[in-house]
Amino acid sequence: MTEDNNLEPSLHPEHQFHHIGYACQSIEKDLEFFKHLGYSKNGPNFTDHEQGVLGCFLEGPGPCIELLENLPDRNTLTPWLNKGVNMYHIAYQVVDLDKAILWASTKRGRMVVKPLPAAAFDGRRICFFAFRNGPLLEFIEL
Repeated sequence: MTEDNNLEPSLHPEHQFHHIGYACQSIEKDLEFFKHLGYSKNGPNFTDHEQGVLGCFLEGPGPCIELLENLPDRNTLTPWLNKGVNMYHIAYQVVDLDKAILWASTKRGRMVVKPLPAAAFDGRRICFFAFRNGPLLEFIEL
């Protein structure tokens, strides 16, 4: 524990890696590529109107991948896609979302999506943090 704020210097060991978020123009087109790498869909597509995305999870020989595309007339992923960035977030399941938020704030993270229920996780809350030298970090409440 750090002496000044009583928080873990790194993510708590109970926080588990969940997936890598991959922005795409078309889930169906990018799914074909991932199939060549040994991935397949793990469940049906989900629609998250709050975030403005359609998505699905892939399982395969490597880490879990979340493919995401913009819903029609939404531009949630457009900034990433315009920059040619596809792998844009890393997600962790966290035991205590409020404590994870506090931890990220002390590590100079900037909350870019406040806690909200997520369709992909049966309404459990998620939030996103941006860091100066890294991808977005998503916290998924257990």
